[in-house]
Parts: sequence; structure tokens; C-alpha cells
Amino acid sequence: MKARDLFPDATARQLLTVSGLASFDALWSLRADWHEAPNERRGGWSGVSRHLLADGSAIFVKRQDNHLCRTPQHPLRGIPTFYREYQNILRLHRHDIGTVEALYYGDRRETGHWRAILVTRALDSFMSLDEWNAMAAQHVQQERQSLIAATACACARLHHHGLQHSSLYGKHVFVRRTPKASSAYEESDVCFIDLEKLRKRISRERVSAHDLDQLMRHTSGWSDEDWSAFRAAYRQQLSALKG
Repeated sequence: MKARDLFPDATARQLLTVSGLASFDALWSLRADWHEAPNERRGGWSGVSRHLLADGSAIFVKRQDNHLCRTPQHPLRGIPTFYREYQNILRLHRHDIGTVEALYYGDRRETGHWRAILVTRALDSFMSLDEWNAMAAQHVQQERQSLIAATACACARLHHHGLQHSSLYGKHVFVRRTPKASSAYEESDVCFIDLEKLRKRISRERVSAHDLDQLMRHTSGWSDEDWSAFRAAYRQQLSALKG
């Protein structure tokens, strides 16, 4: 397999070029502290570093070696999990679903090694839903209600397209620290991260059941009344998307 060097657009390539990071070798050898210490699984390792570009903006550089996942198209050897995540990021953008901004994906295969890199912009103006809920006392009721509705609408759009996140926990749903529209959250203030397990399924009902069960079991800080409001907004959004 040939080496891959993928940029989503010319702007992303230029941004990394200015900082001297528009090549696989430059990114692989980048000296930066681990933001998330490398974890070893699937017979390889994967880790994340944070780095500041020349313009002062932050990026996450995700590097891995022999960290593979099997897919229907690659059932034996598999592919780097970052390649699937990169493809899923682009897929969500095509459907106007909030997620991170990818800047680069690259991989290299050598004897005994399959190295991969994924670069994304840092979501510094966002926080996880779990973090937001932990600060619930600081938010007014209107803001809280609009956040619940916005999260429900984002989930409904994801599922409308038959996309199952497969790891839909509060820590993987990010919300803007301050909503764009005064004190009311909108769907555009919500985005999904950690997309390496996201996949398309035929049954929207199964997609919905799987993801929402995960979200309810792994998200703290919402009352029964909050979840009722979430489900109502979710159903309303699904109905609107079906037209």
C-alpha cells in the first residue's frame, strides 16, 4: 500500500506548512508532551500531543503504531484506527453534524510497523457535556434547557443519517463554553468527538437505541425531567428531518 498524505483542503495544508508541519516525518518527530499518555492495545500503541502553531492556535497531534481495526472492507489485516476516524470526521462535516476539524491524515507502512498520524484543531472554546453538567449550578435554567434540546437535536441528526457513534458518552459530546446566541444553546453549539468507532447501519431504530442507551447510562447530572425533555426534542428533530 502506498503512503498516504491527506489534507481536507488547501487551507489546512497551508496552516501546517507555515509551522513546518506539513509532512509525515515532521509530525512524527515532533517533540511535544503527551496530552494523553500512549495506550497499548490491539498489538500497538496510540497517543495524543497538544501543540501550538505559528499563528498561536492549538492542534492535537495523534500518533499511533500498529493500532488497527478491522472493517468489512479490510477484515483480515485491518486499517489504522485514525484513518477510520479521519474518514468519519469528513463524513460528519458532509452532513453538517458538529465535530472536530481535521487538518491532516498520513500513514506509512514499513517492515513490522504501520504508523499513522491524525491532526485536528483543538476545541478550546468547547468543553465536554460531563464538564458542563458538573458546573450546572453556574448555569441559568434557560441555558440548561436549551443545551438539552441542542444536544438532542445533534443526536437526532446523527441518527437520521444512520450513523451510530458507538461510544456516545458525555465525555465524547462537546458543547460550546458560551453559546453563540446570547444565553440559548443551538445545535451548532454541539459536536461529537472520538469517532473511530462510528459506523453506518441500516436500521435507524437500532442506531438510536444503542447510542441513547449509552448516553443515558454514562452521562451524569441530568434528572428524569431533563431526559424527558431530551427525548421530546429528539423526536421532534427526527420528525422535522424526515420532512
